[in-house]
Amino acid sequence: MKKIIATLLLLITVSVGGRAEAQAPDLAHYLQQLQLKLDHAAQRANQPSAGGSSVVGVRGAAQEPLSKQLYWKGKKPDMTLTTDEIKAARAAVEQARAGQTQQAVVSLKAFDEKYPKSALKPDVDETLRRLEAPPAPPAKS
Repeated sequence: MKKIIATLLLLITVSVGGRAEAQAPDLAHYLQQLQLKLDHAAQRANQPSAGGSSVVGVRGAAQEPLSKQLYWKGKKPDMTLTTDEIKAARAAVEQARAGQTQQAVVSLKAFDEKYPKSALKPDVDETLRRLEAPPAPPAKS
């Protein structure tokens, strides 16, 4: 049940982020949604078995070889996040939300270098793009 709720929240976050980007890039709203996503990721990292079923193996039981296991075409393996990755991303987002844009950019670039294959890389890259974008000119009346 908790897994379903987390998935729904993630889908809502993604759809809201896409709609906000189509209307007007609102950095504060984006950072708030990203912070929420990171909070959920931190909860899952601290309680990895919460909401899931437990599977118990029996010592000595025969395991299927990898060649006989099911293969789902196009399915990517789940990428797990380490607590260090989550902490680094959260710290950078908190800096950006506090108005410390330059420090946040430095932190996000350091994250990119330290965790090049992280599941959070698309979010980090998008945040960098938004933080480094030149400010929009004021609208004329």
